[in-house]
Amino acid sequence: MKGNKKIEFTRYTALIVIMIIIFTAIASKLFSLQVLKAEEYKEKANNRSIREIPDPAPRGNILDKNGTLLASNTQSYVLVYNQTDDSDKTFFDTMDKVFKILDESGEAQQDDFELKINPFRFEFRSDDAKTKRLLELRFKKDRGLDAEIQKKLFSNKKDKLTEEDQNKIDEELLKITPEDTFKKLVKQYKIDESKYSLEEQRRFMIVKDTLKMQSFSGYKPVTVAVNIKKDTAFKFLQILNELPGIDVTTQPIRTYPYGELGSSFLGYISKISSDQDKYQEKGYDVSTDYVGAAGIEGVFEDRLKGSKGGRIVKLNRQGRVTAELGRRDSYPGQSIQLTIDKDVQAAAENALDAKMKELRDNPFAQYRSNTANATRGAAVAIDINTGAILALVSRPGYDPNLFAAPGRLSSEDYNKFFSPDLTQFGMQYIQQRGLMSYYPGKSEDDVLNMLFPLDKSIQNNTTIRQDLYDIYPKPFFNYATQSLVPPGSTFKPLTAIAGLESGVITPYYGMYDNGTFDKGGGHIYQFILDGANGWVDLTKAIEKSSNPYFMTVGKLLRTAFGDDSLAKYAWKFGLGKDPNSNVKASTGIEIPENFGQVYNSTSAKNSAANIYLWKTMSTLKNGSDDRGNSFTSIDLYDNDKDSDKVKGLKSDIKKSIQNAIKEGSSAFDKSNYKKMFSDLIQSDSQYSGKDITDKQIGKIIDIIYYIAVSDANSQLRGGFNMYDASIGQGMDQFTPIQMVNYIATLVNGGTRYKVHLVDKFLDADGKVIEEVKPEVIEQTGVKPENIEAVKAGMAAVNEKGTAAGAFQNFPIKTGGKTGTASLTNQESFGRTDYAEYVGFAPLDTPQIAVCVMIFDGGQGAQAAYVARDIYSAYFKLNNTQNSSQAANAENNG
Repeated sequence: MKGNKKIEFTRYTALIVIMIIIFTAIASKLFSLQVLKAEEYKEKANNRSIREIPDPAPRGNILDKNGTLLASNTQSYVLVYNQTDDSDKTFFDTMDKVFKILDESGEAQQDDFELKINPFRFEFRSDDAKTKRLLELRFKKDRGLDAEIQKKLFSNKKDKLTEEDQNKIDEELLKITPEDTFKKLVKQYKIDESKYSLEEQRRFMIVKDTLKMQSFSGYKPVTVAVNIKKDTAFKFLQILNELPGIDVTTQPIRTYPYGELGSSFLGYISKISSDQDKYQEKGYDVSTDYVGAAGIEGVFEDRLKGSKGGRIVKLNRQGRVTAELGRRDSYPGQSIQLTIDKDVQAAAENALDAKMKELRDNPFAQYRSNTANATRGAAVAIDINTGAILALVSRPGYDPNLFAAPGRLSSEDYNKFFSPDLTQFGMQYIQQRGLMSYYPGKSEDDVLNMLFPLDKSIQNNTTIRQDLYDIYPKPFFNYATQSLVPPGSTFKPLTAIAGLESGVITPYYGMYDNGTFDKGGGHIYQFILDGANGWVDLTKAIEKSSNPYFMTVGKLLRTAFGDDSLAKYAWKFGLGKDPNSNVKASTGIEIPENFGQVYNSTSAKNSAANIYLWKTMSTLKNGSDDRGNSFTSIDLYDNDKDSDKVKGLKSDIKKSIQNAIKEGSSAFDKSNYKKMFSDLIQSDSQYSGKDITDKQIGKIIDIIYYIAVSDANSQLRGGFNMYDASIGQGMDQFTPIQMVNYIATLVNGGTRYKVHLVDKFLDADGKVIEEVKPEVIEQTGVKPENIEAVKAGMAAVNEKGTAAGAFQNFPIKTGGKTGTASLTNQESFGRTDYAEYVGFAPLDTPQIAVCVMIFDGGQGAQAAYVARDIYSAYFKLNNTQNSSQAANAENNG
């Protein structure tokens, strides 16, 4: 043992052992990572994230009564960008390549970005100036432009901002021009201005901005281009490895196979812009989802939208889907089958378009008319035995496909729909119509500001104008359901019913029509256009549209039963409603409508009270009236600076004026007015230091008496209101949908049905979920013999009266009534008579009723030609117009 040497365990030896252990562990780990688990970690390296991608639900279809698709969905190829850390690094190079391929392939980048260039401007989808203002504020706030302003104005404020503070921020935001907004976003999104053109900057901005907006609601791919061609999709699929973040997928796109056809009731879908909070509460993604914006699409959004699905997927470093881990299927929305007949709808649209073009091309073909602006119109056809609408037309229309996918709406279309240049249009209109002759001493700018006044509700507005006299054609205004129009002579059958039912006339009641009518007070009205019709009974009066006859009926009704005697019958037929009742003002139609009113004492008083109050307030503030009297100016307009006491006094005075307008001298107490005005003058600081004597107050009270009692109330008590109403003028105003239902009610025997567009609701498999049954609103109780008497007159109109030209040689006997309705002083603002027609077919066994209105169309006979074409389509006379088929249609339906 002597030769054995003992090994000493030093610190150096310990270090060597530790190092060996460490390197062995590292080698072992490397072997495990690179050899044993190489594939697993390679996959993890590529798959950077697991995310859910939402799948949109197909909207339910909209069909006509025969099952023809009016709105459906088509699967389309969609180019998307998935954001990852890696794809972000090459964003600009990648998108530059993408844009070049899209351009070479004739494809358009998705573009619903409201900030435009060349020139810089905002394009918000609204024709309402206040809404545009709100949308501009939301646009700028969503992109953080208010933060800088808030920091500048209120950096030292520790308390929560007040409403006044927010208003200051809003005003400063609105001062940021579209160009400055663009520059701020270029900087925010780090777009190189020196490297890319203005157009290229905006293309990058669209994608970057969408990424920012969508980031508020979680991860979603950004749609770069939608509805691209199959060849373009395959071109991208072949080079995906060169385009980090880019992928191709499919999704349903809303399609309207017949373009404009039915746009008046179908509506359209649009990106969510307003009411975002409401849609967020319902689970919508306000950054990407589209919703119904009008018509059936809008009203039945909850039924049509369906349920969104989603996919749990793996994304690799390039942002492309490598695996689908799970799926939640989307489910289509309910389909809606309408009562509309596509062929009848098409015939109505084509006929109305053709007639309006003819009127524009021959503007002076009719006596006393200039139809150069016959650009607006409506036509409605209804099943008289159910209230089901067969056709509903509003002109001008629009193509809903323009709104179904981003980027389809051109700037030209946008301006036509949402931002028309009423200054340019107005100037051309004034010159073409020769309107300067009506305004001697006025300049063209003066007349422009009278016809198309600047919208004073918009602060600092210098460009946005109002169409005060409904001159400019509005594609999104539904003239069939929302336009209130004087019915003219198309109302006369109702006057006949009122006269017959009340007993003031019989079918044989006659009189000599010399072309004049004495309205009382020495006012004898002469009907130049109609002339004298000689001896007329009821049938002849309807045939010839005798104004003196029906005004006489109105006079007899008023003398026997009072001012509301005509209205009581009109209300039974849906022409207005009793203002003192709880009856809903509606025809029942599912889409938005206005509801017009017939002349009646209550409505007349309420209307006059508002109109003459404003006249009184304006006169008092001016300090002079139209008789040349001068007096101390008194301001009764509301003012934010008014104290509560002043507000109360002004309110009391205005209520007293309105009561005097309605009730006359019995409601006019001079001593009370003197006290109220004395209190107002003492309480309102604007009169401080002014010596307003009792004599001056007395003069003010006399002015009020003259306007409110001598003028307004005496007008209300005049018999001419009833006489005008009996021929469809004066206060009478109704929509075409009201008019067609009144005719349907008349000729079906007196049953008024609820008007409806929807026939059935269907599930995704086409099975009926719910069926809409005809619903009776009222049984009028009109005697059959009285209905037959009126129908006989309407038959004479089409056989030998004012519509005979349209129905000459028509193979089915029909009945109808033309109307030529005017507006007060219409020539001074370039308007011409409304051409109107209501009718039904066949004569003996009515099935269909129609109403046609052409704005600035001249005489009512012109509208009858449109009705004729509607009948031809309904009875399929265009295919085989032989006598046996016509006879079968008339006898059997």
